[in-house]
Amino acid sequence: MKKIFFGRMFCLCIILVIFIICVCKDLNAGAKRAIVVGASSGMGRAVAKILAKEGYILGLVSRRVHLLESLQEEIPTKSFIKRIDVSEHDLARRQLKELIDQMGGALDLILISISAFEDIQYEANEWVKEKKIIDVDLKGFWAIAHTALEHFEKQKFGHLVGISSISGLIGAGACPEYSGAKAFISKYLQGVRNKMIHKGIPIFVTDIIPGWVDVESYSLSEQPGTYWVSSVEKAACQICEAIRTKKKVAYITKRWELIASLLKANADLLDGFYDFHVFHDLVLNKD
Repeated sequence: MKKIFFGRMFCLCIILVIFIICVCKDLNAGAKRAIVVGASSGMGRAVAKILAKEGYILGLVSRRVHLLESLQEEIPTKSFIKRIDVSEHDLARRQLKELIDQMGGALDLILISISAFEDIQYEANEWVKEKKIIDVDLKGFWAIAHTALEHFEKQKFGHLVGISSISGLIGAGACPEYSGAKAFISKYLQGVRNKMIHKGIPIFVTDIIPGWVDVESYSLSEQPGTYWVSSVEKAACQICEAIRTKKKVAYITKRWELIASLLKANADLLDGFYDFHVFHDLVLNKD
């Protein structure tokens, strides 16, 4: 009798384990999947934390794997880590495809939050500095976005979110290459949105246009002449709001739409424009 009893208990335990595994698989199958490119720090890291709280299975991408590993320990949902250097364009494309496959082959959302700032902040050679900006902020963005869109078109759905900049609205003398790269992102995203509408494919495209945002390596709020500087956390909350509502364009923070309106209305009058400090005296609320 004891053998029969323990035999039945063993069978029940096996059935229970199989049931739990199946339930977990079903839960993962139903969860949304997102990739955050540039998840090691700044807005990308903060957005990844919010998406994790919302239940997304995440792909975390950066060159700095140790920061991705620390992020992975902080978030509650399942996540995958992939080291990708977006300036190595062909390799980055292959690696992104590998990550999508590792995540199960389906992808609901990709956020591209990349910048060459960490590489160039101490670079004295202007050619090296400018080339890095083009390789990362422009070509790197395009390589990742193009690869994601290929996947979205095959699966017939998806959401592409790119972070450009208020600097992309007008050529800033302080860094023409940066302005040009960010302008490319905004116009590229607009063109992709129009293309998907024309094709009738439900692929959503969101252009996130930040003003000044504090990051770990550079605190803009401490610099003279700056204004409306957002914390990373506040910026991430507004970015996620734009993702949830599938906005076409979102200014971060929202008040920067005022500066955008001034720039768009007075583009021909801003010859000699150098940087956004020139609007300092027009801004009354510096909070």
